[in-house]
Amino acid sequence: MFDIGLLELLLIAVVSLLVLGPEKLPGAVRSGAKTIYWFKRQASSAKEEINKAFDLNEVYQDSRNEKILEDIEEDKG
Repeated sequence: MFDIGLLELLLIAVVSLLVLGPEKLPGAVRSGAKTIYWFKRQASSAKEEINKAFDLNEVYQDSRNEKILEDIEEDKG
C-alpha cells in the first residue's frame, strides 16, 4: 500500500514517541489501527455494493462470452 522502508518507519516511531510520549503512544497506535481497519471495512463494503448495483461479474462474463463467440465465428469463416 505505502512504499515505506525500515528507516522511514523507525523515523516515524521516534517522532511519535517524542511528540506523544510513552504514556499516550500505545493508545494512539491502537486508535490509528482501529481507524485504518474501519476505513478498510468501509471501502470493502462500498465495493461490494457497487458490484451488486451494477452486477459487474455478469457484465464481465457476458463480454467474455461474446468475445469467445466472435473468435469461434472467425475460425469458421
